[in-house]
Amino acid sequence: MTKKSDRRPHTGRHVAGVDGSPDGLRAVEYATRGALIVGGTVHLIHAVDAAVMAGAWGAIQDIEAMERAGQQTLVAARARAVDLGLPEDRITSEVLIGNPTAVLSEASETADRLVVGRRRLGGLERMFVGSTSASLAAVAHCPLVVISAAVNPDETGGRKVVAVGVDGEGHSQHTLAEAVAEARIRGAKLVVTHIQPAVPVGMFGGYQLTADAERELLSEARTAITELVTGVVGEDPDLEVEVVVEAGDPVDRLVSLSREVDLLVLGMRAPTVLGFALGGMTRAVLAHAESPLMVVR
Repeated sequence: MTKKSDRRPHTGRHVAGVDGSPDGLRAVEYATRGALIVGGTVHLIHAVDAAVMAGAWGAIQDIEAMERAGQQTLVAARARAVDLGLPEDRITSEVLIGNPTAVLSEASETADRLVVGRRRLGGLERMFVGSTSASLAAVAHCPLVVISAAVNPDETGGRKVVAVGVDGEGHSQHTLAEAVAEARIRGAKLVVTHIQPAVPVGMFGGYQLTADAERELLSEARTAITELVTGVVGEDPDLEVEVVVEAGDPVDRLVSLSREVDLLVLGMRAPTVLGFALGGMTRAVLAHAESPLMVVR
């Protein structure tokens, strides 16, 4: 069987959203390492949100001062990229005025990867994940990587494992292709995971599935996922692939898996309403993942 297309972008361009926070700097580091792997470039963007220019008491903030602060933030980000080994001529940066989601979404149109930070959240804040990262997951034109201090502290790449969650439906092929491409360029093992949700009591006339019936469902799912992997990966002796199909709570299992990998890849369908497409499962994993999370749509 011939190898299918990896759907790899062709620009080598990595865009990082920079906001002056430590998580924003982690986004710069991730984007820079990605660019170094593929011989690409990094474009650093600091978005000045026009919506927050009016202060709590209605006072208008000095836009020029905010732009100067943004430029200082970019200087520090550029210095970090250079420290990691990326030549100056492969780094560009700009301060843009506008909603961060809209600004970064537009920049993603010509990018391989869009990388943003996510602050550590707790309590009810986890329900919202972070307006920018959650909204970008729904509208970015390239795969979005979300990374923060809440994830594992090790440099991404040390574990040499990329994991992807698939459900076997149509979009899974594209999600898997992106995960395959990441594993190949990183020389990493690929773990393809399908979590079969527990069947609620009452779904089958008030009875839970028998153990035999559950095993049959898992067997059918494994066959479907294996066929999906074969179709996308083809014959590639250099790529180690492990297929994991099991029953359980998808969020719990994927968050647990994120503790053992360099990158977790999940897919989502294209939105019908701006900012309102991030499904509950993806949103929950985004809030709790302990590895960088790539969202593919």
